[in-house]
Amino acid sequence: MIKYPIIPVAQTLILSCLNFDFFDVVISPGSRNVPLAIGFASNKKFNCYSIVDERSAAFFALGLSQKSKKPTILICTSGSALLNYYPAIAEAYYSEIPLIILSADRPEYKINIGDGQTINQSNVFEKNILYSNSLKQDCSHATEEIIKSNLQKIVNDKDDFSKIEKLQKSIQTNNEEIIEVAFNLSINKMQPVHLNVPMEEPLYEFVDSPSINVKVKKKIEKTLSIKDLDNYYNTINKASKILILIGVSDGDILSKKSIQKINSCSSIIVMKEHTSNVFNESFISNIDRLIGPIELQSNSDFIFDELSPEIVISLGGMIVSKKIKSFLRNYKPTKHFHIGNNISKDSFYSGVKHIKITANKFFENIILNKSNSNYFDKWNQLDISKLDLHNRYMKVINFSDLKVFEIMTNWIPKKYNIQVANSTPIRYFQLFDLKNKNMMFANRGTSGIDGSTSTAIGNSVQNDSPVLLVTGDLSFFYDVNALWNNHIPKNFRIIIINNSGGGIFKILPGFKENNLFSEFIETQHNLSARLIAKMFNFNYTQVSTKFGLNLYLRTFFKNSKKPKILEIKTSSIKSTKILKDYFRYLSKP
Repeated sequence: MIKYPIIPVAQTLILSCLNFDFFDVVISPGSRNVPLAIGFASNKKFNCYSIVDERSAAFFALGLSQKSKKPTILICTSGSALLNYYPAIAEAYYSEIPLIILSADRPEYKINIGDGQTINQSNVFEKNILYSNSLKQDCSHATEEIIKSNLQKIVNDKDDFSKIEKLQKSIQTNNEEIIEVAFNLSINKMQPVHLNVPMEEPLYEFVDSPSINVKVKKKIEKTLSIKDLDNYYNTINKASKILILIGVSDGDILSKKSIQKINSCSSIIVMKEHTSNVFNESFISNIDRLIGPIELQSNSDFIFDELSPEIVISLGGMIVSKKIKSFLRNYKPTKHFHIGNNISKDSFYSGVKHIKITANKFFENIILNKSNSNYFDKWNQLDISKLDLHNRYMKVINFSDLKVFEIMTNWIPKKYNIQVANSTPIRYFQLFDLKNKNMMFANRGTSGIDGSTSTAIGNSVQNDSPVLLVTGDLSFFYDVNALWNNHIPKNFRIIIINNSGGGIFKILPGFKENNLFSEFIETQHNLSARLIAKMFNFNYTQVSTKFGLNLYLRTFFKNSKKPKILEIKTSSIKSTKILKDYFRYLSKP
């Protein structure tokens, strides 16, 4: 049976979510949030998930929204619980993933007077969230308790019932206006919003039907029309060197018609990362495999100058490759256009013009002049030559992180989506082609190692396709509470590349092979996931050879009664040397 909280603000939030068709709700246990938790969980229209650890819960919610592209509701109790959301909120903010945080709170007059589980919750996420506001506390609920406080400014103890009723109407109108603003911002800007919800006790009283008629409505923002694009089209047609760079997207960012238009123009080269989820043989998928080796060549200035674009057109979200950013900062385009609803970022220090229209509308309606440019051919020939060197090198190297990623890309089934943890895994993947064109997701907003496993599980719950998480050891151990989750599908798979520490630091400039760096930067360890897998009821296998990895991957993705963890042990020292030698080998003229 549906239970509606008698507290008006809690009931209003539940009804508003129904009005907006927000149905995914992640709840962490507590007492102050009981009106919201029970109100949502008792209504079968909502998909409710109970996750104890708030930090993991928030990343799990992020994974749900990462796949669905719709806001997920996050509910927690008062106090430090809310602070544990912060890493995921920051990630959602910079990755442009919609979340709606509803934090239960004590009344304002009970803050900083010695009550337990109280902190200053208003605007706690400050500059790392799109919108934050505190709803007003209801005066019609627990009026006698409110009046007891000498600090409250909600009701006058001399007010009669009719005045309280009028005041409550004003509070209700105010709260609905705030909710409508917050919800519409989240769906239009695709970012997180936070509403703080002060509620006075009693908290455990419910009714069987709503007592409020909520009027909040969706308002969809307008975008540019086609007639506004002529100046941009003219500028593009005058250029002979145009680079289109595609970051994080859901794969629908370019239609077949858009791709045909782009590929018809010899002055355009398209570079995209695996997280763009765009697949076309004419597009360059391995940016670092091209630019990294050029950086090591003695004539790099000449080559980069020849390859530098006049115009950069960016699509989608965040870019993984530091090398493409460095290239475009050192050899700046004269124009940078960002097309789409994603936030425009001046990543290349050249100024950016945001064209707020879908990439498909932009490219499907462009008429491209015939060009004699050889810009596409220059990049394409370079791509072919580096691929040849790449293939030669991969045939002779020993077992290492690099070899692991080559083997994995050969075995991951087409039906699997890939979630990649940050640090080295996301970078290694960019060096290889995804032969089965798997969809790929990653937390690239803040690019932290925290929450990768929780996000992957959230994505897998929302996903019609099974999900594989590929993670490093530090990222996995850091987020081990992600496995404390009753919603993990049986076909969920984790591959851990365990090189006993933060292997990425060994390849960064300035790293020193000594005890200080090992302990405080690289964080060397001898941990294994074996007992963790046993505790959380995963099947577990460890391999440490090329033969063993190929053998086990034959059955790893087959159906099973439990989710699986495969831990691959590699040498950090060998892997670092092989990767550095790889770029040196590819730098051959």
